[in-house]
Amino acid sequence: MKKNLIKIIGIIALVAIIGLIIYFANQKQESKENILVIGLDDSFPPMGFRDDNNEIVGFDIDLAKAVAEELGMEVKFQPISWAEKEQELDSGKIDCIWNGFAYTEDRNANMTLSDVYIKSEMYFILKNGSKIKSQNDLKGKTIGVQTGSVQQEDLEKSDFGKGVGIVQYSDFLTAFMDLDMGRIDAVCCSSTIGNYLIKSQKKDYITIKSEGISTSSGSVIAFKKGNTELKDKIQDALYKLKDQGKLDVISNKWFGKNMIYLKGE
Repeated sequence: MKKNLIKIIGIIALVAIIGLIIYFANQKQESKENILVIGLDDSFPPMGFRDDNNEIVGFDIDLAKAVAEELGMEVKFQPISWAEKEQELDSGKIDCIWNGFAYTEDRNANMTLSDVYIKSEMYFILKNGSKIKSQNDLKGKTIGVQTGSVQQEDLEKSDFGKGVGIVQYSDFLTAFMDLDMGRIDAVCCSSTIGNYLIKSQKKDYITIKSEGISTSSGSVIAFKKGNTELKDKIQDALYKLKDQGKLDVISNKWFGKNMIYLKGE
């Protein structure tokens, strides 16, 4: 009788332990599902960068925070190597790439992409006083790009890019430092980062629009291929925030004007 009682108590204890394990596992899973992990380059102003207090700030940061609040989610910003962004996404270490990520057909084939939410152009940026006045004048010159950027991809694939020296940098800020030092002749980047740096840092730069090179139609949010559920949630939240006027407020904060572009506008 005593042995049976001990056995019953043991079984009850085992069931209780298993129940607790399942409960905490579910809690952990629910907690993970409520956190949106965003991969970004934290040296890409004004989309995402570190301020004087080493806090990650920027246009896309404010945008993502507003979307997370709308969805009742927490958001975590995870700095990543831009050259390895696709691997980070495929491995599940991040839920999406949200950092001035340009749309291209190649990226659309390998990832699930949101609608374009902001448009920009491809610029060549040069120091004021440069004798280079047109894209054609850049032939035979050196042009800085960020490794893994759409600008690098477009230059390498274009006929124009075959006649220039393409210098890769881990981030655009380092490229601009080399431009200031005269180590390269130009930096190729989007008009969003170019205009922001010229205005915010009072840089004495000139810009030349690219011709017949860019394949991007604007910035999108990238998800692992097939993850349409998360893409739809975030995209729907963006449209709701647009209707509420909140996206325009964020755009004016960072650009001084409304740069938001959503499908159908």
